[in-house]
Amino acid sequence: MRDPDLPFLEIKECDTIDNLSYKKHFHEEISIGLIEKGATRVWSAGKRFEAAQGHIVHFPPLLPHACHPENPANWKYTMIFIHPRWLSQTSSDYNSNFRQPHVPILHPKYQNERSRHLIHSCRTLLQQNATPLEVESMLMALMRETGLLQEEAALASSGSVHRSPAILRVKQYLDHHYKDRITLDILQGISGVSKFHLIRMFAESYHLAPHAYQNLLRINYAKEQLLQGKAIADVAVETGFYDQSHFTRAFAGCVGTTPLRYAKAATS
Repeated sequence: MRDPDLPFLEIKECDTIDNLSYKKHFHEEISIGLIEKGATRVWSAGKRFEAAQGHIVHFPPLLPHACHPENPANWKYTMIFIHPRWLSQTSSDYNSNFRQPHVPILHPKYQNERSRHLIHSCRTLLQQNATPLEVESMLMALMRETGLLQEEAALASSGSVHRSPAILRVKQYLDHHYKDRITLDILQGISGVSKFHLIRMFAESYHLAPHAYQNLLRINYAKEQLLQGKAIADVAVETGFYDQSHFTRAFAGCVGTTPLRYAKAATS
């Protein structure tokens, strides 16, 4: 699964149909994987490990590794690949504790239900062609939850970042371009704030993440258009949603009813 607006990201699902057992290899990307079913023997950095259902594994870029499922007929996993260029602005935030020495299976405290939920959410959002900001925000939350991304100790306090000029510029950009497919790189360029801190700073100022704020602007605009009698499919496209089903889910989540019912109520 890929999104042309997020060229640094790829998510892969493998199951019993693929019947794969990988030779030693490495990736240019950071790899984060969830074993959904079965168990596997992992070779990494010259050592062997056992990983089972529910375990979350991690391989840094260019590290040779291999996986050999114990029973390929009972094997399923989801793997997220993140190119390091996404981290280029704050590469020091990428936690090196997992690399020296490298242990591919995350520490038990990171293998929690929230981490697994975030992996599933990243996959679902990409499948549903969600906005780039939605996908990137979920990805950021995953890297923090799994300990692979550390906050800078010098991050400004909430009092000093509240309604900062940089974050105000982000809000103003969203106000005028909410129909567009906006990425964190765009907002980082506008604000001069690292994308790894921008989401939190924006939420501290406006009590919503940038992607949530963008979606609300789109939904409110869509309500106006529906009240004017425009077709639901046309409104979905105009407001920047990939398709009508995605628009319906987002609309119902914010308004409490579907676009069809909302439009019908307006004419009754």
